[in-house]
Amino acid sequence: SRSESRPPTLARPRRRPMVAAAAGTTSAREPREAAALRWLNERKALVVLGVMKGGTCALRMHLRATAWEDNLSLPWEELHFFDEEDEFSKGPEHYADLFRWGDDWPPPAVLGDVTPSYLYMPKVAARLRNLLPDARLVVMLRNPVDRALSHHNHDLAKGREVGRLRDRCEEELSSSPPESRWDLFRRGLYAAQLERLLRFFPREQLLVVASERYRRQPRPWLRRIRAFAGLSDRAGWDDEELPEDHVRGGYAEALSIEDRGRLRDLYAADVARLRQLLGDALPEWAGDFPLESKL
Repeated sequence: SRSESRPPTLARPRRRPMVAAAAGTTSAREPREAAALRWLNERKALVVLGVMKGGTCALRMHLRATAWEDNLSLPWEELHFFDEEDEFSKGPEHYADLFRWGDDWPPPAVLGDVTPSYLYMPKVAARLRNLLPDARLVVMLRNPVDRALSHHNHDLAKGREVGRLRDRCEEELSSSPPESRWDLFRRGLYAAQLERLLRFFPREQLLVVASERYRRQPRPWLRRIRAFAGLSDRAGWDDEELPEDHVRGGYAEALSIEDRGRLRDLYAADVARLRQLLGDALPEWAGDFPLESKL
């Protein structure tokens, strides 16, 4: 039986100092990195790739409620291993180290990475496929108009000088620089992002969840996500209502009728494409994107 003693909470990803390659060798890291790759692929992996302001923080908290019982190592923080160059350059040994509990506890059977910018950043899918080819992938999608407004107000609440939503939208969409984690509006163009992901992973490894459904009925959707990830049929929190996380009160900037119309126009074609891709009418979004026909 497993010890009642639990490993310390991974409040912050641990950083292992890099070891320089020995002179005259190709790389002193190669044997360790090969071992790290084996260690990673001997375990189940659940990666939640998106989206920001789509309920991923709540999902992480719900999964962590029974993480010890599930033998699941799921850090509190976003790891950004696959979308930050300085993190990715540290290699698979560094990534594996983020999940290790130390020698005093048995190693985890399941690894969890909740980093909602992964879906948006183009390099992630290939990197993820190379490192964790059998990972189970979960994407939570929120009405892109509501997501953009929430994201903008998140930045305002953080004290970031981002200006008015309309000006920010015009500035971001007026040029086509490479994707950045600081982008707001282009993050809501979900169809192309999912199509890119599906070029690297089979559809059966991907579960897409409408955020509105999860928020309305978190327990059955949590069970579905757990089953998809290969976890047992428990949802944690006993009979209590599953708590939400990072849900803010009133917004500092509301969305005018005119600006809401602008965002509907921005996302309408992509939502139609997304509905076809998923075979899901997404009726929860019909207030902004009317249902034209049955799928």
